[in-house]
Amino acid sequence: MLRFAEEISLLLLDEERGETVPPSLPRHTFSTVLAGAVLMDLALEERIDTDLEKLVLVDPAPLEDGLLDPTLADIARASRTYDTGYWIERTSRRADDIHDAALARLIERGIIEDDVPGLFFLSSRVARSRRYPAIDGKSIDDVRLRVMRILFEDDVPDPRDIAIICLADACGIFEALLSRSEQARTRERVELLRRMDLIGRAVTAAIRDHEAPACPSVSVRPLGEIPIARGLPMVGNAFRMAGDVSAFLTDQYLRMGPVFRVRAFHRHYVVLAGPQANLFMNAAGRTHFRSFEGWVDFNAEFGSMRSLISMDGADHLRLRKVQARGYSRGRIESRLAEAIGVVRQEIAGWPVDRPIAGHYAFQRIVTEQICTLIAGVSAQGYLDDLILFFTALLKARMTHHRPGLLMRRPRVQRARRRLNELYRKVLADHEPEGRGGRDPDMIDDLLDLHRTDPVFMPEVDLVISVLGPFFAGIDTAANVLAFMLYETLRHPDLRERMTAEADAFFAAPGEPTAGGLRALDVTHRVAMETLRMHPVAPALTRTVTNAFDFEGYAIPAGTRVIIGSTVPHRLPDCFPDPERFDIERYTAARAEHRAPGAYAPFGLGVHRCLGNGFAETQIVLTMATILHDVAPALDPPDYRLRIEHAPTPHPADSFRFRQKRRRE
Repeated sequence: MLRFAEEISLLLLDEERGETVPPSLPRHTFSTVLAGAVLMDLALEERIDTDLEKLVLVDPAPLEDGLLDPTLADIARASRTYDTGYWIERTSRRADDIHDAALARLIERGIIEDDVPGLFFLSSRVARSRRYPAIDGKSIDDVRLRVMRILFEDDVPDPRDIAIICLADACGIFEALLSRSEQARTRERVELLRRMDLIGRAVTAAIRDHEAPACPSVSVRPLGEIPIARGLPMVGNAFRMAGDVSAFLTDQYLRMGPVFRVRAFHRHYVVLAGPQANLFMNAAGRTHFRSFEGWVDFNAEFGSMRSLISMDGADHLRLRKVQARGYSRGRIESRLAEAIGVVRQEIAGWPVDRPIAGHYAFQRIVTEQICTLIAGVSAQGYLDDLILFFTALLKARMTHHRPGLLMRRPRVQRARRRLNELYRKVLADHEPEGRGGRDPDMIDDLLDLHRTDPVFMPEVDLVISVLGPFFAGIDTAANVLAFMLYETLRHPDLRERMTAEADAFFAAPGEPTAGGLRALDVTHRVAMETLRMHPVAPALTRTVTNAFDFEGYAIPAGTRVIIGSTVPHRLPDCFPDPERFDIERYTAARAEHRAPGAYAPFGLGVHRCLGNGFAETQIVLTMATILHDVAPALDPPDYRLRIEHAPTPHPADSFRFRQKRRRE
């Protein structure tokens, strides 16, 4: 049997957009309905008794249920008897925990899935059948189907469904789920059901009496009053923003607060920074921002107007779901041996005791791994062309570190022609007769989408989607690995611990496993600290689509904004002594990265990196393989890191290492 909190979570779920709570639903309503759901289940389990005057503990014995037991224990500890409204208010403080636990349980039951990070959808089986998998030997219809059938037809309702409807009505959920005409049409039916409610009558009555806490009035200042970062005549802050943008935004945040303005030549931006900005982006970014404008020139180089990274709304979610399987953690975990083989193939070409270009070495490894595992095609022979073209493309069309004429240089044009050749090769390899017995990959998924819906995925947009995996790691995972190797070699104690972990991982009998990889605790934490100190995506640019107020300022529609997503990485309030490389931050005892809004290495909101799970696994596996197979050392031994910030932060070409010996 599903708990009321699970049913309410399913009722709130936006099946098309993957949102777990409608944007129009007030926070107070969300918290109250989940609190009421918990109390109704406790009453149904005969642990409490409720009426309009008081809530009485009947049986303090735990139910071994993470949704209900914390509230039951809270009631049992109380030194006196309180009314139901008191316990609704108190339990509502746990609303986020209740909701998260309900969603996790629904995933475990196979009712919803979260293949796309941060988004939740009904599983394909439930979406088609509108029935949930059998629970306690009984299969039931989808809650929304049941509720709408009761509201709009004369079906004889189940008492639990009456309770769900009355709970939803008491909290005003139907205002978010039904149109005004539908609310008017069903009003009499809801009133009848309220009189029939035997399970939650006292709870819903208390909810109706439970008013939202009064919000203090806050004066909102207009855009023109937002403080401006000091800059140079004509160029503004362009030079600082072309360098370490995370450090620049952090400096301005500490000087001016979470909202300020910057300018780079003729481009003007409002910056939102700090933990609260990150939380706002995660919670409301879909409603207030779009990413399209920042990628227009990038897409145009492929003859396209749309790509996954530039799309928003329902189209973005649809394409994200199509590509989710290809970029998933499970994809690389199921093919660890192949990923290791790519690393060893590259290592075999490294000279012994001679300088090796650090960043370039990882660009080659990462790109070949992604192409092989996600696209089913080796990029050998095209790697240098991919790196050259993509780096030029980002500099000229995305970050604008270089003029657009860069794309017309002969070397870049030759690389473009090679990419067109690679694209044709990929398509040929994915023709039905060329697939052989291999499992479908992401390219197959994209081609299926094109065949079944050429309006949504036309040929002009197919190019950038198919070539996406070939670019995916050139300036992301490769940069992280290069930074990570530098930090590892700078800290001999960490290198020894990581090498010991890697040796144990490869010494285990049989093929390497995902479980064994997850046991590389030190390596994982070194990767996490590298991502904090050296974020490869230090900020996000967006356009405001719907006006909003933030930290006392009105931000109008049409405003270009920068979200300083990694500013908290440098704040002592979030990470004490932030300039110190300290992997103990990520232990259970400290868990500094878990503070709300503090840690955002993979972006925020609906555009959060789709391949973050794949990348985390790839980074740890690649570093473990290198430390197990070779003995790397900095070249020269006293080298101090220099960072290039164009097109994205990465170690400069001066970062080199040697493999002192190849381990047998």
